[in-house]
Amino acid sequence: MPAVAVIILQKAERISALLEERVGVKAGTSLEAGLRHASRHLPYDARAAGRRLAAAGQLARRSAGIVDVDAHRFDDDYRVLLRHLQAIEPGRVRPPGPSVWRFVTGVATAVASVVVLGVGLAYAGLI
Repeated sequence: MPAVAVIILQKAERISALLEERVGVKAGTSLEAGLRHASRHLPYDARAAGRRLAAAGQLARRSAGIVDVDAHRFDDDYRVLLRHLQAIEPGRVRPPGPSVWRFVTGVATAVASVVVLGVGLAYAGLI
């Protein structure tokens, strides 16, 4: 395996480790799966960089396609993704709660908003 392929695989493993550490995503067998699960915690440019990084990792595993990887683009993508993942504090990202709980809190917020609006309009003498 060429040295460039080893470096690419090491960087991909580093990103997988950061996904697990910072976002709490169990990457499982592939970086692609981890990035899919963490996509809502990353901005668009980091998601795009992650997709390109995962594709380069797949090429590095095959080792024959390593010629197709642009080293400068790969390093830029790695830095973008690394910067965004390191900015996330460990434990800050919580797994989503049950969807029923989100629905109930959304309805409660809407009802409270309508009540506050009604009280404000009544106080102003508009209703």
